[in-house]
Amino acid sequence: MAVIDGRTVKWAEFVDESVMGTTPTNPTMNAFPGELIDVDIQSGAEFDSYKILKGATDSDPLSCGKTVKTGETHQVTITAKVSALTWLPYALLAATTSTYAPGVVPHYISIGIKSGDDYCVLKGSILKSAVFEIPDMKTSGTLTLTYICQDRSDWSSTDYIGTGSHATAPSATAYTMSDLSSVLYDGSAPSVSDILIESVKFSIENDIEPVTDLSETAPSKIGDYAFLSRSIQLDISMTMMAMGAHDDLLSSSDHTLAFTLDSKTLTFSAIKWANAPSVKAGPAAKVGMSLTSDGEATRLAIA
Repeated sequence: MAVIDGRTVKWAEFVDESVMGTTPTNPTMNAFPGELIDVDIQSGAEFDSYKILKGATDSDPLSCGKTVKTGETHQVTITAKVSALTWLPYALLAATTSTYAPGVVPHYISIGIKSGDDYCVLKGSILKSAVFEIPDMKTSGTLTLTYICQDRSDWSSTDYIGTGSHATAPSATAYTMSDLSSVLYDGSAPSVSDILIESVKFSIENDIEPVTDLSETAPSKIGDYAFLSRSIQLDISMTMMAMGAHDDLLSSSDHTLAFTLDSKTLTFSAIKWANAPSVKAGPAAKVGMSLTSDGEATRLAIA
């Protein structure tokens, strides 16, 4: 038996669940929205550790600890060179998986993992966090998706698709800065505000709390999820053409940033730059700032 290394086929894919925690029979699996560059499966047992009195005749009373398994936790992080926006309805809890208005409808998936000759499935998975970033002109876009999962099957040599099918690896080229168009800051070209935007990053974070159900058969005992709030944080770096942009950070004004990507216009509104950026004005350097919005207030609309 060979070591699992770079010679080994590794793959991750998903399928929508119509019932949370139930993987469809003979599923047609879907690819994640870009070329996969990392899959991180974080599964662990939960334990209760405590100390006991071992009895009147015990010869080693100092060794009095005991540990009992109480449950399991499962999380999967998928990192891809992003080439599609199909992940947004899942992150935004949109009404359907093909619409983009932020909503309140959870979309559960089963995540299938292949490593060499072994397969496993993580069921009842919900997207907790999505981070999209194009850091500069020389680097293509990256998407990091983090899921919390209700249950994980043991690794097995039996393929989970049955008579279904595996997804085909995406062939589309990853997004780059050149794919962004119609960039507007406060409704105008950024230069009107005396700035040039050089990078963009945004994250969608859903505050999700697993709900215990004593009748649930999965070791995690997760019977449902409570959705508490959503945070949308925007990060940009800019070069300044005048110093008024620095003064603007001290005002209470809301800002907007909009751009078009893959025929979709993403508009971030109610932006308040919440950080106190360092503005360096060295003798051989351009003057710029990196800004981070208050994620609790920022809104996102997609058309």
